[in-house]
Amino acid sequence: MLHWHKLIFLIYKKEILLMKKVIKLVLISAILIFTSRLAMTEENIAFVSADYLFQNHPERKAIAAKLETEFKETVEKLTENKKKVDARIADVQKKVEAKVAALQKDAPKLRAADIKKREDEINKFASTEQATINKLVAEHDQQVRIYQDNYAKRENQETSKLVESIQAATNAVAKEKHYTIVLDDRSVVFAADGKNISDDVLKAISAAAAKAK
Repeated sequence: MLHWHKLIFLIYKKEILLMKKVIKLVLISAILIFTSRLAMTEENIAFVSADYLFQNHPERKAIAAKLETEFKETVEKLTENKKKVDARIADVQKKVEAKVAALQKDAPKLRAADIKKREDEINKFASTEQATINKLVAEHDQQVRIYQDNYAKRENQETSKLVESIQAATNAVAKEKHYTIVLDDRSVVFAADGKNISDDVLKAISAAAAKAK
């Protein structure tokens, strides 16, 4: 009875998730202190919800669409390249399986030396193809990392604009309504006299955005 060498063909296939990233929610926890025009002796405290302001910021969806358009061509190229790499992997696996099946079929008619020769040929083919595929995967991964880094930089730039507009609107509302302290609602457990001015800030953001246009 012939002893078969077990053919092992390990192909590393790394899944790349090319998904549009959602704009990060940046926690605004800065404390804004203002001098009251009425020379109030007690603090007039208000709150804003950073999450609410980001989720409802009038420019948020526009920025997401802008980034999607800006990187659309890159994403399409990466997606197409990923398909080619996957197709190459599937093709090699199919060929190796076919060669193994053919050898198993012919084995009863072959000498041990011929079987060994065929096995070596299959292993050499598999090894060569695996090296090629590993190189293709590495190159693809590098391009993905470059894309992710570039996207993150642009996303941070655009997110910073949202932060600045929220900060400016919060300052404006606080001064207008004579609040001496404005906190993020997640930084305070309880305050009896606090008031949530998130909607007022959001209106100020929208007004400033409309004016800028």
